[in-house]
Amino acid sequence: MADLQAVLFDMDGTLIQSQYDWPSIRAELGVDGPSIIDALNALPEPQRAESWARLEAIERQASQGAVLVEGTEELLSLLTDRGVKTALVTNNSTENTEALMARFDLAFDVVTTRDSGFYKPSGAPLLEAMRRLGVSPSATIAVGDSHYDVQAAREAGCTQVIIVNGGCRRWGKDADHAFEDLRGLTEFFRGH
Repeated sequence: MADLQAVLFDMDGTLIQSQYDWPSIRAELGVDGPSIIDALNALPEPQRAESWARLEAIERQASQGAVLVEGTEELLSLLTDRGVKTALVTNNSTENTEALMARFDLAFDVVTTRDSGFYKPSGAPLLEAMRRLGVSPSATIAVGDSHYDVQAAREAGCTQVIIVNGGCRRWGKDADHAFEDLRGLTEFFRGH
């Protein structure tokens, strides 16, 4: 932890809680495979544009009811005070991400969204965030709440992967550390 230079955060389910019924969304969009983004991108036009418009409408609606996960501000403040760079790496849209960041007054050194052309479970968006931050994977920790976050962080070579919140019980076994909430993660950082 002494060499820690950056922490890369997932957004939905990690720092911001939005209500998504993914099985229903997948059924409505006709998505069978593991990646909604890949499935929608593979559709022929005009179905592709129509399906993307529907997903974006669903995301905007979910964002209206979104709440900040308890402990987010304290955690980000601690990292800032220690001089640790932060990035937000999300599969959500730039429009939604910027709206949520403004609404909750969140700031990161770097933000990447699916609109960059990189998205999880690939490690590419995390590698792009590290490149833009000027840090190496060996000095970076990734924090998320899903198996996609673990897969992306492992592929990107992040020194540690931390799973929090609702993903703790389900995906925590695949991570280096797992915490039931952000307060536990904050205490972890304070102790190291």
